[in-house]
Amino acid sequence: MGYGRLLIVALGLAGSLAPAARAACADDIPHAATREQTSYASGQATVRGLIYRPARPNGAGVVLLHGARGLAADAQTFDPHAIQLASRGYHVLVPNYYDAEPGRERRTSRDMRIWRGAARNGAAFLGQQPGMAPDRVALWGAWLGGFLSGEAAMEDEGVAAAVSVAAGLDVGEAARDRREIPLLLIHARTDPVISPMSTRRWADGLQRRGAMVEVQALDWDGHGFDGPTWCEVFGRTRAFLDRVVTGEGA
Repeated sequence: MGYGRLLIVALGLAGSLAPAARAACADDIPHAATREQTSYASGQATVRGLIYRPARPNGAGVVLLHGARGLAADAQTFDPHAIQLASRGYHVLVPNYYDAEPGRERRTSRDMRIWRGAARNGAAFLGQQPGMAPDRVALWGAWLGGFLSGEAAMEDEGVAAAVSVAAGLDVGEAARDRREIPLLLIHARTDPVISPMSTRRWADGLQRRGAMVEVQALDWDGHGFDGPTWCEVFGRTRAFLDRVVTGEGA
């Protein structure tokens, strides 16, 4: 199956990319954005994905990174929240970073390095879009993508902030890069796959490396989230980005 068709199937769409469904969150706003397929270069690879363009850009953007199961598994969950972010003025990029290096059960340090590069290159690509300010791009990720977002943000002076959801040292080994950057780590109350303790240990290490880290716990038990909990995750995400990237929530 071709990648474009795979994305369409993953989003539950037929034919062309139609308007996204509502996120079914209490604070949903009317759609004011478009979604289309896109691609960018990362090393020798072409990384494909979706880009969401706001009708009224606020100059900021966010790159959403999928988990270990791949973009096809997470696209349908991310899509309505991405369109909500875009409808509020953010440019949003949802890349398939496995295009840069295929996912595998036993990840190597090389895999993680390539995927972090795909995240950083995605941020640079998003910053070049019309209506964007290059220094106002944040990384966001869940699970494996959450660990990549935090660590890639520590490496790249061009990234303004990062949000990591359900991520911690259970995912992999932290790097040593030092940066003063705002990071938000969100975790479930209990998680059988990525323990809250590993999230907090990662947060402590990031702070020692210079990051300004906020850790927030959800009233939820489990590795995945239900609809209302995703609404809370993205509500907290927007509040953080509005405060540290756009300054609108300060």
